[in-house]
Amino acid sequence: MDHTVDAAGLPGPIGGSVGGVEAIDPELLALPAPPRGRRLLAMTLMAAVVGMALGLGASVRSDLAYALQPEQAVALGDAGALKPAQLVNNRFARVHGTPMLGGMVQFKTGMFGTQRVIFPLAGQRNLFVQVDSAALSDPRTSARTEFAGRLVTFSELGARFRVVREYLARNMELPVSGETYLLVADDPPGTHAWSVLFAGLCVGIIGLNVWLFSRWFRPLR
Repeated sequence: MDHTVDAAGLPGPIGGSVGGVEAIDPELLALPAPPRGRRLLAMTLMAAVVGMALGLGASVRSDLAYALQPEQAVALGDAGALKPAQLVNNRFARVHGTPMLGGMVQFKTGMFGTQRVIFPLAGQRNLFVQVDSAALSDPRTSARTEFAGRLVTFSELGARFRVVREYLARNMELPVSGETYLLVADDPPGTHAWSVLFAGLCVGIIGLNVWLFSRWFRPLR
């Protein structure tokens, strides 16, 4: 391989020059081209990771919006005087009412099968309350008439509560639909701080892959 030497005795550009034009090193031309199959596979995987991160981030957007709310609950007043306009989805709210335990349904939820209880409040037909079953066995909380937590519709909770909703409507003959509201008691916005971290992780993954894409297509100097 040819090396030129300039006037100061230092090595010149690889390949030398002819008439002031740099020559092309044949050894560089002999190097194999990057495998297109591997490059296409890597780009496909990166695009799939970005799509998955977008999907996961979108799946927690409701939790994220709730986590960013103030810790001060909106007072709805007495359940018997509730108006439909007062019920707003995904809001931290507080309501007063007498539990109608005759319409109570107990079920398990979560990875560890935590016992939950859902019941309506007296004097209205649009709002149910969910509490831990342990709260009903504790004398200090079993007679409570004030509940604060996350206000959501049954449809917002998705398939997790579809069976419970259908049981309330079919077996208990209660007027429950996807638009009926459920107050998840003792669930303030602070308990959903995980969604902020999760969304940040998704954004980080997307940003990393976009940066790698930009470096891949950046022209060499």
